[in-house]
Amino acid sequence: MIQNKFTQQLEDSFKSKDYSLFTRRCLDFTNDYVLPSELVNQVFELRKNYLSIIDINPTQQELVANEAAVVLEKLKSQDFSLSNSPEKISDCVFKATDITKQFHSGRSPFKLHPISFELKAGEITGVVGENGNGKTTLLRIISGQLSTDTGTIEFPALGAFSYNWYQAKNKFAFIPQRIPKWHGTLLENLLFFASIHGITGEQNLKQIDYILFRLGLDKFRDLTWSQISSGYRMRFELAKMLLWRPHLLILDEPLANLDINAQQLFLQDLRFFAQSQSNPLAIILSSQQLHEIERIADNIIFIRQGKTIYNGKQIDFGINRAVNNFEVAGTFSLQELQNCLPETGGYKIEDAGTAFIISCSVDVKWFDVLSTIQKCGLELNYYRDISQSTRQLFHKDI
Repeated sequence: MIQNKFTQQLEDSFKSKDYSLFTRRCLDFTNDYVLPSELVNQVFELRKNYLSIIDINPTQQELVANEAAVVLEKLKSQDFSLSNSPEKISDCVFKATDITKQFHSGRSPFKLHPISFELKAGEITGVVGENGNGKTTLLRIISGQLSTDTGTIEFPALGAFSYNWYQAKNKFAFIPQRIPKWHGTLLENLLFFASIHGITGEQNLKQIDYILFRLGLDKFRDLTWSQISSGYRMRFELAKMLLWRPHLLILDEPLANLDINAQQLFLQDLRFFAQSQSNPLAIILSSQQLHEIERIADNIIFIRQGKTIYNGKQIDFGINRAVNNFEVAGTFSLQELQNCLPETGGYKIEDAGTAFIISCSVDVKWFDVLSTIQKCGLELNYYRDISQSTRQLFHKDI
């Protein structure tokens, strides 16, 4: 039962004392299921108390433990119905078949070569590749900001609006890399944005409260553009889009202005929002943070000079590979690493700048390489198995 899986996640996060995750997922529970108003209020108070403690003294977060235990038992004790039955017309929100786009102006004409893909509710698709190779062009086509030269686009999940871009845009949310400046307070903007999407009255306020506390933005509700950092502006933009529950969320380089902790939290939240039980989302995003994107993405599209080098399931990349690849770094030179690895292993080493990439037989596993390096006494400070990562598709600058 899906609800049991949800409560099991809550129990796991509670046992591990991860109250950030616990309170966020409790709020998601209130958004996905119909709960007694008293319990909803208790969940909001729990999240509010947790956020206030973190602001004042991060080491004291366990002060919410007793309150969290009470909420957990209440959520586990009874069955709840979904707050909204998700539409089942089609899981496919966006379908592209052999779409292309060419730009003739400028010194370097560019063409996005034919590409076909589907974006499905509940799935995340990552668009990766070198800069200036077509990622933003593709996202702008998906958002409806650019037309295609050839190919077809369909919106199966929108039913009667299948070929109507105007209707589709009302279901698609696009967050560009450079977020346009907004005026007024954060709260005023959320109130307005919810209203123009038909969320009014009490529901307007409830939805805004949910998203502000869910994304940790409540303390900023009365601040303006100039009073918050670029990282919080991105989170505000996400809040503004999630308010009206779009079918498709499109993000261009959303991690660019986030620190490492904020990146991890942002990506984790994207996974939760995509897999909402009552409002599942299709999400597509581009980023230079390759490994982080690969960790959460169901599908990967790798574009080089407008051509699609890989387009498929993330777990399927490199599944039939002939070699394994490992990225390593430490207090040793290329020569020392070469001397360490046996000639019989068929090792090839590339100096990638800040790390070395070791290629070897597919029969050589990550622990074999790690053990060999350690036995040589070389000091490692970074090690990653990239055998099934699109990292190896990136070209070294020349």
